[in-house]
Amino acid sequence: MQNGFRNSRQKRRLMAEINVVPYIDVTLVLLIIFMVTAPIVQQAVSVNLPQTPEVKKDDSSVSESNKPFVITITSDGLYKTSENPDLVIGARDIQALVAEVVARTQLNKQQMIYIQGDRAAPYGKVVHLFSVLKANGVANVSLMTEPELVK
Repeated sequence: MQNGFRNSRQKRRLMAEINVVPYIDVTLVLLIIFMVTAPIVQQAVSVNLPQTPEVKKDDSSVSESNKPFVITITSDGLYKTSENPDLVIGARDIQALVAEVVARTQLNKQQMIYIQGDRAAPYGKVVHLFSVLKANGVANVSLMTEPELVK
C-alpha cells in the first residue's frame, strides 16, 4: 500500500554533483557585458603625447630640387606655404593648395611635404589637410613637431 510516503529503501540518493548551468549562464552574461563596455572605456582614455627627440641631419643632402615643401597652419586656421610665406590662403582656397602639392609630387616623386600646425591651430584643420593630401596620392606627407626640450 502506498500512502505517499516513501520507504527508507525507496529514498532517492542525494546527488553530490554541482549544477554548473547557472554558473555558465552568469559567465556568458558577464562576457557580453564586458564585450559591450570595453570599446566605450577605451575611447575615454586620455593620454599625453610624447615629444620627439631632435634628429640631426646633414644639410648637404638637401638640394634645390629636394627642398621640402612646408605648409603652415596658423593659429587662426589659415594656411601659408614655404614657397610664398607672405601669401595667406583661406579655407576656400584649400583645393588650389592641394592641387599645387599634387602637381609638385607628380613632378618629383621624392618631394617631401611637411604640415606644420601652430599649437593653437584647430586640430581638425591639420588632420583634414593631411587626409586630403593622402587621399589625393601624396605619399611623402608628414607632420612637423617641436624638438624635445633637454633639461
